[in-house]
Amino acid sequence: MSAVLISSLRARVSLFLAGKLVDAEYYLNRYPDVRAAGVDPVRHFAECGYAVPIRAANPSMERAIIRLSPFLALAAVLLQIRRDDWVQCFVAHYQELWCGDLGLEFRFARWVARLLAARAMGSGPDAANLERIVGTTLPIARIGDEHPWLTLRRMDPPETHRFSSPRVWEGRGALVAREVTLPPLWCASVQNASVFGAMQVAASGHFVSYEPAADPSLSFAAGQFRHVIACYAAQDNKIVARLPDAATSRLDEAILLGGRCSNNHFHFLIEYLSRGYLIDRLGLPDDIPLVISDNLFPSQMEALELFFPGRKFVAVSSRERLDVVRLHIPSLMTYLPDALEVTDWKKEGLRFASLDWLRRRAYEALNLEDDAPSQPSRIFLARRRGRNIVNADEVEAVFARHGFAIVDPSTLSFIEQVRLFAAATHVAGPLGAAFSNTIFCRPGTSVLGLGSRYAVTSSLFQNLAELMGCDCIHLLSDKRKRDFVRLSANKISLRQGSYAINTRRLDGLLRTWLVPA
Repeated sequence: MSAVLISSLRARVSLFLAGKLVDAEYYLNRYPDVRAAGVDPVRHFAECGYAVPIRAANPSMERAIIRLSPFLALAAVLLQIRRDDWVQCFVAHYQELWCGDLGLEFRFARWVARLLAARAMGSGPDAANLERIVGTTLPIARIGDEHPWLTLRRMDPPETHRFSSPRVWEGRGALVAREVTLPPLWCASVQNASVFGAMQVAASGHFVSYEPAADPSLSFAAGQFRHVIACYAAQDNKIVARLPDAATSRLDEAILLGGRCSNNHFHFLIEYLSRGYLIDRLGLPDDIPLVISDNLFPSQMEALELFFPGRKFVAVSSRERLDVVRLHIPSLMTYLPDALEVTDWKKEGLRFASLDWLRRRAYEALNLEDDAPSQPSRIFLARRRGRNIVNADEVEAVFARHGFAIVDPSTLSFIEQVRLFAAATHVAGPLGAAFSNTIFCRPGTSVLGLGSRYAVTSSLFQNLAELMGCDCIHLLSDKRKRDFVRLSANKISLRQGSYAINTRRLDGLLRTWLVPA
């Protein structure tokens, strides 16, 4: 059989198999370069499926590649196979293997990550290339550790926040008293620091862990996991950081304002913007610029200009590195880790002083009065993206009948959001980041959060509302018999999934809730 005939036969078999495997819609959405090229996805996978970079024909194949990525990375390194994309795939999805709680598979993945990190720090011929992909091993320096290049100004001692379990409409169980100790307040000054990734910091050959909620000992830290691999045991006190080789820009002095997930509205407002409370108290000069992430939304940039008029902002991309001769790092006011091993209520403590600073600063800037609105103003916070109420149209219709304006806060400027919440007498909607704006509500405002029955353990937004003098209650989705089978197997999918609200119960609640006390 001729070589031409064999090649033709192989091409036909590849095309046939690709036709059975490829999910065209998934493939074009997953790989925009293929869509942009106008290439048939089946033919593209048939001809380039094994080529660099590695691609999956369908979601099931992608999950399989992720599960196999430790073996692929190990093979590429030990067998000297020129497939950097295999190693990159493993590094990119390492966190998913961790969070998947796969037992032996995860322990194997962690061992592979440590092996790759050791090879990257070695003297072999591929060490430099491997370090570029995997990262550099650095010891962890935590705030409070003694280092000649780190000075610490202690501000306030730890603080206790007492609250209750969620107040649920028609709830049968008694409220449970909770108590959380918040970490102390401080401001660290780091000499010759490098800001990289999602506002991570390195200095003098160390990784500086300044956010308690993003400590590498935790299983997950949003944003940070893309730039830091926590593959070592806790006693090793090391991580692998994907730190760019050279700085894109340099500053003599700066203040770190951003953090691991700066553009999430809740984290931006409650964790990072509130750092202004300490910046004000420290009296740091106005000519020292604030370091922020470059992916903030226009409304967030508007908030920065409102709260820090006259200050310069230095935006850093996740792909860049900013070197600062003297970097000031104000502590966060809260302890809100993303890690699932920390029980919900243990990460829901809040500091009134920082929230009050946010409200007072916004009111002063916009010339708002503290007096309650003279006329009822009822708003329903519609959510158009992400997990949502599956019967949202029916729910919104019920609220509209009771005189609520249906508003999507994501379409508003920051100033419009502040004014909207400051004027509201009643605020309702699916629980989410938009409820962070309840800190701008006036005392006495009534707040109603709609949520999934399987996320009822969280009091976070209730705590926000009640600290600001508002009354908060929850209406939860109904129980569904079919959920109990899934509940034992995959609780996270229930907690974070969409849900339905019983409109009959909702209507009954509103008839009672809207009657003046």
